[in-house]
Amino acid sequence: MQSHPDPNCPQDHQRIASMPFKPMLIASSVVALVASVPATHAQTPAAPQVSTCDRACMSGIVDTLLQSMVAHDPDHLPLTAMYEATENSRPAALGMMQAWRTITQAQKPSLLAIDTHAGQAYFALNVSEGGNTSILWGRIKVIDRKISQLEIFLNRSRADHGFSFSPEQLPENYRFVMHPPAGRKKATHAQLVALSNAAFDASDPLKVDVAKDCQFTELGWKVIDPGLDDQPPRPNAEEPLGCMFPPFRPTDKQARTIVIDDELGIVVDAAVIRGMVYPYPWHGRMISAFIPVDMAEPAKMQDDWIKRHMGEHKAPIVKPMPATGEVMQVLQYYDGKLQASQINVYLGSKGALSDWVAPDVTP
Repeated sequence: MQSHPDPNCPQDHQRIASMPFKPMLIASSVVALVASVPATHAQTPAAPQVSTCDRACMSGIVDTLLQSMVAHDPDHLPLTAMYEATENSRPAALGMMQAWRTITQAQKPSLLAIDTHAGQAYFALNVSEGGNTSILWGRIKVIDRKISQLEIFLNRSRADHGFSFSPEQLPENYRFVMHPPAGRKKATHAQLVALSNAAFDASDPLKVDVAKDCQFTELGWKVIDPGLDDQPPRPNAEEPLGCMFPPFRPTDKQARTIVIDDELGIVVDAAVIRGMVYPYPWHGRMISAFIPVDMAEPAKMQDDWIKRHMGEHKAPIVKPMPATGEVMQVLQYYDGKLQASQINVYLGSKGALSDWVAPDVTP
């Protein structure tokens, strides 16, 4: 595994800036995670209350949810008398959602993080939709062993995510997160809360030490980014990128804590990130990449590359356009270090909002 970049080093700063969506991830730092940061993160519970649904119960409800999709039958799910639900950011009754119409095969989740105190679970897996393989991810909230909230996303291509996408690699890469070492030193709940608070807040002073083999994935894929095609290749360009936690990470003051899983050392946070979809050269192809507005340096590099590209009258490229990314970020922490970082994004239109943050129900 390659060495991790140092944001204070000019050479490594250029490497960090060339990564299209990486600053939202976790960075190398020389200071271990501290647990004294105030819990100011949106919706972080001040005093967790134990749910009536334990880990086995929550896991069983997720399995039942997935089985109902394959059976195209949402009507027999355990739902509260009035439930909330969105699919790809759109509110709808379950019977109107695509997941219950198109999914033909779904196994157990490749990643399942459970917060029994909050009664919430995050899950991710690949699913079959006819002849296509998609990635399904999202969360449920359970009250009295019934689903009260369901928030799911179906990513079918790189265009939905903004850069990387691999249903095929997802199960193997997520196995790393689901099977941490038995002899590990578990993080305290306070440490995980502090990590959750800092995940989408660049003003948070938290410092994080990162394991040398920390696994970074985006939508199932260990990201390999060779860099811009008219620049010298970055060092170890064909090796997967490592985890980072740079000070210029994207910020959303209304970010939500989805899960704090004390057993696996996982925190999952949801945020709405503004950005631009830029053209991006990747292994000889002209694809596109989502760059958050908080990442001014990478955006400038892309603007400069576009000028050079257009000046040479090369292949057609997509024009940069604004977009909004709904994000659920998975971080795993134990043995005093960050061990895994995953970014899951669903791209929406410019200025899109989340119904899960102070939803407006006014007719």
